[in-house]
Amino acid sequence: MPFETYENRSNPHVTIHVEGCTQLRKRGGEHQHSQGAYHSHTTYQAAAAYAESTGLPLVRCSFCTPQSHG
Repeated sequence: MPFETYENRSNPHVTIHVEGCTQLRKRGGEHQHSQGAYHSHTTYQAAAAYAESTGLPLVRCSFCTPQSHG
């Protein structure tokens, strides 16, 4: 199952989602001034490693609970 990370630098955090989660891009998914980014990952472990590498606080989506799919 693929996963996706969403990082936001203006509201510092990175969130892990199951790919296709309805919470992703719920406000259009566009960022102004390069304040955020989306990245796809093949495994939960890869998504978690990427999230940790950003140095941002980690959030796991409470809607799709990606940790239960990893």
